[in-house]
Amino acid sequence: MKTRTLLLLAVGCGLVILIAGSIKLLLVADDVQPNHLVVGQSADIGDMAVTVVSATRSDELTLVTVELIGVDDSDGARSWVFGTSEAQLRPETPPAGVGAACGATKALTLARCVLAFRTVAATGVLRYERADETRRWDIVHS
Repeated sequence: MKTRTLLLLAVGCGLVILIAGSIKLLLVADDVQPNHLVVGQSADIGDMAVTVVSATRSDELTLVTVELIGVDDSDGARSWVFGTSEAQLRPETPPAGVGAACGATKALTLARCVLAFRTVAATGVLRYERADETRRWDIVHS
């Protein structure tokens, strides 16, 4: 094979890589980061309306009060995750006296419950997933 042919092939491969990289860059630039809500805001997630009412710290627990209204679902209020710089946490049973643990929901009945997450982190993102949708709330403590 001649040197000229090898050089032309190398330039052609370089152009293909450059074009593919440009296309990928344009595709990645169109990705929109999801909007985060703040405590007190509501969101519709699938067939459920969800409000994060309040968030407090107690010892090594982050306690989040939420309200849900929607449909009959035995796991309607269990799809919560609290993400911190340390880990992705699932809710625990809240301590006595702070409110009911989240669980099943009833159609058109407001369910108010408390999510308890064991963490020393003062900030994080609370995530609720339902019907292939996700909403996020920023949780910030001073």
